[in-house]
Amino acid sequence: MASILLSETDPDVRRLLVALLERLGHDVIVLEGGVETPPPADLMLLEPASALRLEQARRIRARRPSLPVVCVSVLPVEARFLALGPLAYLTKPFTSAELDTAIEAALASACAA
Repeated sequence: MASILLSETDPDVRRLLVALLERLGHDVIVLEGGVETPPPADLMLLEPASALRLEQARRIRARRPSLPVVCVSVLPVEARFLALGPLAYLTKPFTSAELDTAIEAALASACAA
């Protein structure tokens, strides 16, 4: 499947997302705060609610503008999230099927671009 950069601040949610993504067959690379040069990946899964995570995503996108982004948040879609260029936005809670569909669609869109 895909190699996914995961940026999630809540440790409990992060553990759940790692387990879910691995069960879906993905390799997961958990991003800690302040990562300047992340390892290569196919997609970034981002919880963009914190300023730190938004800035981290901006830096990564500046280095890798074609990297697809899927945002997951309890917050409704906001302009500051859309400025990151996400190809999908999921509002928590979501199902594993919804997450899988969003990831596959974002990867397909990135390949078509």
